[in-house]
Amino acid sequence: MNGAMRQEPHLGRCRRILVVNAKGGCGKTTVATNLCAAYAAAGISVALVDNDGQGAGAHWVGQRPASASRVDLALQAHGRSLERIVIDGGQGQSITDGPPVWADLILTPILPYPIDVRAGGNFITEMMTQPRFRASPRPIGVIANRAKPNGPAHARLLHLLRCLNVPIAAVLKDNPLYGEALESGLGLVNLAKSPAAQKEAAAWRILVEWVEEQLPGNALHPQPLAAGRPTQRHAISA
Repeated sequence: MNGAMRQEPHLGRCRRILVVNAKGGCGKTTVATNLCAAYAAAGISVALVDNDGQGAGAHWVGQRPASASRVDLALQAHGRSLERIVIDGGQGQSITDGPPVWADLILTPILPYPIDVRAGGNFITEMMTQPRFRASPRPIGVIANRAKPNGPAHARLLHLLRCLNVPIAAVLKDNPLYGEALESGLGLVNLAKSPAAQKEAAAWRILVEWVEEQLPGNALHPQPLAAGRPTQRHAISA
């Protein structure tokens, strides 16, 4: 995982969430940026590591409006106490150099097509069978991206994950608002005026809750997400 390792953050007890899949075009940047937006909207200090060669995540941070809850690039978050770092693992990365044992949790987006299900399953299997991962396992969750729950590929994905004993952490719909939000430096949780975005934002509440349940220590308790405005955080300890 040379690409992800080049910006590996060292920030004490801050938890690191890696979004990764060797298959390109599966939505890693969409997941990473929207997860950052969801954490920020819940009042949790968060930063993004952009290891995608196209720099889409860094562009997203640069486009983020001042009125939105704050998200930094991790390497530029000087003097800020971060509680979560979301790492966009980049495109076409291999796991052969060993799994990212420095991450606290791994999310793998998979599209609802046979080739993507097969590639995602191979990637997860290879990662879980690496000696470094077996010596220090991390929680893994799959993001069913642009899901078609009634389609055959989704059924195949569910069967595969049962065999691997890996859960689906979230199911995301094919929504054009994701592209609009990415270009504007926003997440769907920030689009308060869009009923379609608000309906999809429920998936991000579920994902944040699932991630927090899996992370070591269960340290944070995010407030309910209110799209379009940051919430105040209460009773959160690092």
